[in-house]
Amino acid sequence: DRIFEYGQKVGQTIIFVRTRNSATMLHNSLTAEGYECTSVQGALKQEDRDQIIREFKEGLTHVLITTDLLARGFDQRQVNLVINYDLPVKYDSEPDCELYLHRVGRTGRFGSKGAVFNFLCSDRDRSVMEKIERHFQHQIPEIPNSNEDFESALKDAGL
Repeated sequence: DRIFEYGQKVGQTIIFVRTRNSATMLHNSLTAEGYECTSVQGALKQEDRDQIIREFKEGLTHVLITTDLLARGFDQRQVNLVINYDLPVKYDSEPDCELYLHRVGRTGRFGSKGAVFNFLCSDRDRSVMEKIERHFQHQIPEIPNSNEDFESALKDAGL
């Protein structure tokens, strides 16, 4: 809830998932909860993908759920928030650090500010995140589940 509430205040949000099924499931779950979002993934027809991306670029939609289809080469000035719903992995528990870097690079571009949140829901997720941190030699702070901590993290990111 907090992510959508604050995300809509700071600009546009991209949520990355690992699979087409995850994109569909998350999109259906969020719309059932009353949130406005769109999703794009490789199984869609090219003209449908182009329309969804065009609407997002024009600012008609504010939250876009996507597979790694948009992890590279997608530039959108208004994207200030990236969420890794699923961390990128090459194999079962080996992180794809290059893809992680491309995903998080979708925010805070063109001299603007941005934030990235990674959902860690299992020990496997935590292990993957630790490997990403070691790879980049950078610790990524964990945000406790409170409004104050979440708002503070966004302020620290300049949002």
